[in-house]
Amino acid sequence: MKGTVVFISMVHWHFTWQLEHSFARGLAERGYDVRFVEPLPKRWPALSELGRVWGRLVGHSETAGNCYQPLAPGVELISPRLLPDTSPLLQSLNRRLFVPRIADTLRRDATQPLIVINYLPLPASLALMAQLRPDATFYHCVNDWDHDPYTSTGHFREAELAGAVDMVWTDSPVNYARNAVWADNVILMAHVVDVELFARARHTPAEPPARPLCAYFGTIGISADIDLLRAVSHRYRLRLIGPVRTPLEGFAADTEMIPPVPQGELPELLRDVDVLLLPYVRSVHNEGVMPAKIFECMATGKPMVVSGLTALEQYADLLYLCEGESEFLAKIAEAVHEPPARRAARIACAEANSNERRIDDIEEYFRQVLDARQPAPVTAP
Repeated sequence: MKGTVVFISMVHWHFTWQLEHSFARGLAERGYDVRFVEPLPKRWPALSELGRVWGRLVGHSETAGNCYQPLAPGVELISPRLLPDTSPLLQSLNRRLFVPRIADTLRRDATQPLIVINYLPLPASLALMAQLRPDATFYHCVNDWDHDPYTSTGHFREAELAGAVDMVWTDSPVNYARNAVWADNVILMAHVVDVELFARARHTPAEPPARPLCAYFGTIGISADIDLLRAVSHRYRLRLIGPVRTPLEGFAADTEMIPPVPQGELPELLRDVDVLLLPYVRSVHNEGVMPAKIFECMATGKPMVVSGLTALEQYADLLYLCEGESEFLAKIAEAVHEPPARRAARIACAEANSNERRIDDIEEYFRQVLDARQPAPVTAP
């Protein structure tokens, strides 16, 4: 065993597949003992979320998320029980009563070195990280917490977390710039893809379709441009795959709406698709969003029509970037006639960001931090 890696995650294991899942699985495959801590509560749940909370309390992690994902071999799932970190009183109770129990569970039978990758800048996550007494610590920033429309509750401590760890990984230029103010050792690290899996979705029709089939997969919520998706449904065929977190009204009758599926089932649902869509609303939060699915889409080879995501401008030569409904609809029609070279370039970009290459990078960062922490050799006078 190479050591124990604790993920203090911002998503449940049984959620649509995210970067934490890929890293946890990849490190387990490399021989690490991986312990995946599901999200510490950020707020009091709404009535509609009580089923998820009950699933956590009774130890049924499958019902705590919204999409079953098979647990990767070598990954242990930890569903913590503690109070939402929403006030000084609750934070104090967490630190005194609940966090020590979680830390004891995580340290039990852990092998050295003990490494923590923290995704969640909450007081409880900082306390848990400190009580674990790790040999190396990393903050992986994949969210602009102060502008998150789902979780902006005012009690995040991102600057404190960035300053407390040995290295910060960031996924977008906006997140990099913010963390570089608080920490010296900040890395810009791109997302990853299981290239072999998403290659199964590759399919080139003999002739460009008269009415292309478009697809969006991922969370269908307030960050997605619902008006744009609705307009697409009335011009082209549309397939939506993922959890719905906002009302969907006025879509064309033939719109396919498929609930979230395990990652391994996605390629088959994408194989007959002609154009992949990434329509997001323009917002301060979305300026820093780098979609976890970006290289998954590229690995399919299919054209991608995008709006609202500033961070994706670095891939402008591989995508169809749009402003406004009319341009978005026009680019879909244009995309199905693109030259083969553009498809090949997308696939090459995905291959350059494979799971294997990124786990190589992560292991190198582990070595850098652990070596830097070693005491300097004492020389004889």
